[in-house]
Amino acid sequence: MKKKFSVEKYSRIVILLLFTVVLTIIRPKSFPTVNNISNVLWSISVVGILVSGSIFVMLLGGIDLSVGSLMGLSAVVTVLTIRNNNYTNKGVILGIALALLVGVAAGALHGFFVITFHVPAFLVTFATQSIFLGISMVLTNNKILSCLEPKLFTNIGLGRMGPFTFPIYFMVIIALLSFFVLNKTVLGRHIYAVGGNQEASRISGISVKKITMISYIISSFTAALGGIVLASMTQQGMASTGVGYDTEVITAAVIGGVSLAGGAGTIQGTMIGAMFVGLLKNGMNLMNVPSTNQGLVKGLVIICAVALDIMQKKEKNIHLPFLKKKK
Repeated sequence: MKKKFSVEKYSRIVILLLFTVVLTIIRPKSFPTVNNISNVLWSISVVGILVSGSIFVMLLGGIDLSVGSLMGLSAVVTVLTIRNNNYTNKGVILGIALALLVGVAAGALHGFFVITFHVPAFLVTFATQSIFLGISMVLTNNKILSCLEPKLFTNIGLGRMGPFTFPIYFMVIIALLSFFVLNKTVLGRHIYAVGGNQEASRISGISVKKITMISYIISSFTAALGGIVLASMTQQGMASTGVGYDTEVITAAVIGGVSLAGGAGTIQGTMIGAMFVGLLKNGMNLMNVPSTNQGLVKGLVIICAVALDIMQKKEKNIHLPFLKKKK
């Protein structure tokens, strides 16, 4: 039993290492370079930030589909505020504050509908996905807003300290904070408990509503933060800034072992998942795989990861509502 647990615990790390070896063999001159690895980490930094917050909702058995559009709204709010304040440092601080407030408000809105009306998370966030995108399009008049200054803003996504850029450090800090909350606090224990069995948690005295609200706020807060970082990376704000990131977040989480049924998953697993997604994209780019085919590959990876998750749960006799046979 101990051996089985050990294999399961380290299997994703082994797969990641094997995948790295394969890419090194296929592209020995271009892949295993310091510059390329640094670029891979830089490219996954936003996904790492996002999944560090989205995991809170996924541990409750929910999925936040509004991550990408909320990133776009956050980027637009930040850039618009900076431009309206003549590209000053004051405008940067104000823009970041407003964008993060938008994130908190969005999370509170999601939590409110899930708690009050018992609407499934994916339906609520699917609706707000369109709402946030629409607001961003109105604010920008469906145009791209460039923002090449001030340095306080551009350094967020492009600045460097030592061998790595700032977004990589942001990702590590947010991931460590999430790890601490989920593993070392009462809130974290309650999140796992509610995700595992909501009714039992309620009976034991855990405030399910409070846990749900906090989790959705954290998810949307990190989405807003990711939007700010991405806006700085690209030096622009537009409605479509975060398009596709919601899929990458789900991919990273599922590959990292987060259960779609809730109650199981770790932040370290999601980071491995994010790294796998980054290496997969990097490998396909180095092998000149057309962008039209890259989506197909990622989709197949998600299907395989979900199938593996379901098989593992069935082996452990863990109840999955969507697998319940009809009589």
